[in-house]
Amino acid sequence: MKIKRNSFSDRLLCAFFPRRCKYCGEVILPEEELCEACKAYLPEIEEPVCFYCGHSKEDCKCKKHKHYYDKIAASFYYEGAIVKAVDRLKFRQKPFLSEAYAEDMVNTIDKLYSEVKFDGVCSIPFSKQDRRRREFNQSELLARHISEKTGIELLNVLVKNYETSTQHMLKSSGRRGNVFAAFDVENPDIIKGKRILLVDDIKTTGATLDECAKMLKIYGADEVYAICFAVAKKKQNIDTSD
Repeated sequence: MKIKRNSFSDRLLCAFFPRRCKYCGEVILPEEELCEACKAYLPEIEEPVCFYCGHSKEDCKCKKHKHYYDKIAASFYYEGAIVKAVDRLKFRQKPFLSEAYAEDMVNTIDKLYSEVKFDGVCSIPFSKQDRRRREFNQSELLARHISEKTGIELLNVLVKNYETSTQHMLKSSGRRGNVFAAFDVENPDIIKGKRILLVDDIKTTGATLDECAKMLKIYGADEVYAICFAVAKKKQNIDTSD
């Protein structure tokens, strides 16, 4: 969608504060939302989707490996402009981008979870050390905007018990052990018998999402559906620092 920004004041403002593509950050015209490169190609995940791994079925290599979450979906693959988008959000101190990316996730929810009635939405939590080191939790911001845009109640019930090693530094086989027992649930009565939407920015192996989904179910959640902004393709080596 193009936003009308034709007034002299709008253009004067953009001369001092250039409008940028919401994904890659390139300078664009005041009336545009995306640069020409992102208009031409974004790594969107096309239907039909494998709900075991979140990939398009034509890219799926998961062999229907089961997780504690019941289904997972994502808006994009973690490649191209989406790598820049995540970097801008998480490491370039641009939390305002979370609203635009949450809108993409809501569109995915509307498409792929349209028949599901969610009772609550929650995010992957930070530890106390994480919060001291990082100014904001991007997953929490995404969940908050998703709640605002959909009307699904925001439930801040997950907590992280202790600091874990950075996931991207570990082999796939070590990531599950790294987050084992790292999470807990506060006020479990809030989630009993409910269908929860679990939010994260990126899914790599799914170990963190799986451990959180497991705890939600242990404490009585009926179903847990995961939604991410991006999902990494198998064997993709990425640096998410989570």
